[in-house]
Amino acid sequence: MSARAQANLPVLAVALVLLTTVTAVSVALADGALIGADRDPIDRRAASAVADRLVAADSAATERANVLNATAVERLDAGRLDELAPAARNGSVRVRLGDRTLVERGEPAAGVTVRRVVLVAEREATTRSLDLAESTTLTLPRRTSEVTVDVDSANGTTVETVRANDRVVLHDDEGVGQAGDGESTVEVSRFETTRLAFTTTPNPQGTATVTFYPTETTKAVLEVTVDA
Repeated sequence: MSARAQANLPVLAVALVLLTTVTAVSVALADGALIGADRDPIDRRAASAVADRLVAADSAATERANVLNATAVERLDAGRLDELAPAARNGSVRVRLGDRTLVERGEPAAGVTVRRVVLVAEREATTRSLDLAESTTLTLPRRTSEVTVDVDSANGTTVETVRANDRVVLHDDEGVGQAGDGESTVEVSRFETTRLAFTTTPNPQGTATVTFYPTETTKAVLEVTVDA
């Protein structure tokens, strides 16, 4: 073998080492990219499934589609989340509403985040008193899904019937609210304004205290991050 060929052997060896190293690194990077590409759709599907389930019309966390119930949201934890959205059971997950973290399990920072614009509904009890000697009807200023009526009769007056928009919701010949603590809660339509009418015997006397629960809504962003 010539001296020139022998001199080229170390150069060839180094070149082979470099080629092998570059190939290995390239393969590793390609594998990493493929793994990342495979994981992103899985994480995105899982995060979307959780978010969609949370805002669904039949979800235990909503008043209706895309309207979250504030009380249900406050009670949300990892166990409840798993019940509401089974897709959350596998892997790390975080659920945020606005600037608050509702649930965080594991380390989902490397996962995929999906967002939904929602309304958050919160009910606040509001009370109105009606002097039956002055009027036997009361129109509620805000819509509600239920009404609590507390009748305090006077001078022998009996409130026999209470109607909500001409529908009988309470009736007792001996007097509504005479048995028990006097309070009765009835459901009414939240899609229309409620007008209550009280039928009394004999002349109307006493008071009726009506408590209703109008809903206040605020806009927020729901964020779900899942690292499956």
